[in-house]
Amino acid sequence: MAMKTPARDQDKFLVRLPDGLRERIKTGADRAGMSMNEAVVWVLEHHFPAPQTLDEKLDQLATMAAILKKGGDPEASVDRLIGQLHETVDEIAKGKLPAPVDFKQRVKDQLERWQDEMAEAAQYDALSPFEGLDDAGAAQDRRSTDNDEPFGEPL
Repeated sequence: MAMKTPARDQDKFLVRLPDGLRERIKTGADRAGMSMNEAVVWVLEHHFPAPQTLDEKLDQLATMAAILKKGGDPEASVDRLIGQLHETVDEIAKGKLPAPVDFKQRVKDQLERWQDEMAEAAQYDALSPFEGLDDAGAAQDRRSTDNDEPFGEPL
């Protein structure tokens, strides 16, 4: 069982809240059966999660691959796995996911090569009269799906 750090040894951070926010936090915390401090820490943890290790990320990807083997909606599963793989490679290359230096450099080099190939393919596609059409020849909707979350969706 992990030992909890005594409150006097934890970091402290003073925050000025706009009018009415303290009461909203109190109401939400009471509803959730938490203290106000627990509620604020919970929200912060969800918006600013601790970074994963490379091993944790690879385990997560292996789990996703196992889910693919079991069935379900294969297209959505593959799209999600590809997105997670791309994100992982990008995090390794940018140093956001700790990895051995030589491995990080190899990943970064391969990612740059892949990005160059994608840019070249995009230039070729721009010359194509079929650019912007899906496999059935219908125009694709390329509208942004941005939301109003200042930090993006919680992870």
